[in-house]
Parts: sequence; structure tokens; C-alpha cells
Amino acid sequence: MNNNQFSQNAISHRELNDFLIKAKKDISSINTSENNQIKENEEFNNLIKSWTETSQKILLMMNREQKILTENRNPRSLMAYGAMGAHINMALQALKATEFDQ
Repeated sequence: MNNNQFSQNAISHRELNDFLIKAKKDISSINTSENNQIKENEEFNNLIKSWTETSQKILLMMNREQKILTENRNPRSLMAYGAMGAHINMALQALKATEFDQ
């Protein structure tokens, strides 16, 4: 076959593009993708809710039992204990700033 000749079965770019435009979208793959995204969002929201509740319980316990939890600890442990509480508080405030819908 010569470089200037096309196969009898050849299709032009324009014809191929027309077929693509007229083709029906594969709805099943779109629905599956949307369902997966919805499930992932629900799972994430559930994890955030669980994490929030656990973090708040930890902070309450740290505040209520502070004397027991800090008694006979070395200075590094006390600093780590305080930093942990501060970071949990900052994370909860950051979550509020995202306007997470609970």
C-alpha cells in the first residue's frame, strides 16, 4: 500500500469524533464511581466523628485526672503530656474551622 492511499476500512478523524459524540455514556461505570466516592465520604465522616468523640473524652480525662496522670513524672513527660493536650485542642479547632458537618 502506498503512503498516500488509505485502507477501504479506514475512518477519518471527523467520523470517529462524530461517533464518540453520539455514543451513549457508560452509566454503570459512572454510578459505580459515584457510589464509591459516597461510601468513602461516609467512611471518612464516620472516622472524623469517632475521632472527635475520642479526642474530647481524652481531653476531659486529662483535665479531670490531671494530678494523677502527672504525679511522679519527669519534666520531659510533663511537657509531652501538655503538648499532646495542646495538639488535640488545635486539631479539634481546625476541624471546627473546616465547618465539618456533624
